[in-house]
Amino acid sequence: MSSAQERAKALAQEMKRAIMEAKTAEARAKRLGDEVLLALAEAKKEAETVSTIVEYPIGRYECKQCGVGSIFSQTYRELPACDNCGSREYVGAEPTITKITPPPPKKYSSGMYECTGCRTRIVLAEDTDELSPCDVCGAYKLRAV
Repeated sequence: MSSAQERAKALAQEMKRAIMEAKTAEARAKRLGDEVLLALAEAKKEAETVSTIVEYPIGRYECKQCGVGSIFSQTYRELPACDNCGSREYVGAEPTITKITPPPPKKYSSGMYECTGCRTRIVLAEDTDELSPCDVCGAYKLRAV
């Protein structure tokens, strides 16, 4: 076999390995993209939960399970477990519910975007008003995926 033919064979095998590595990387990137979207959905849900504050005032409460009375001398965001049966459900003063008004929405919400120039997928982890350029081609035009 000639040296050019051996070199072509070696290059073909190297190219095959590179294609396999690229396919593996693409599958990993897709899996990570799915995980990022789930994490972003959880983060938004957590942010919504934090925007509602429930406070139980000072006063007398009665356990719904066993009927034992308790006097709470401080406000609670979550009532403690009953000393008698461990339940956390009480009858008593109604809680004060405070809703925190979130700031106005940003121009670009967190999520998966695609560069319109090179079609590279980009993840925005936080809502933002300004986009950074594509890491690959430098374009500023992204579209939601």
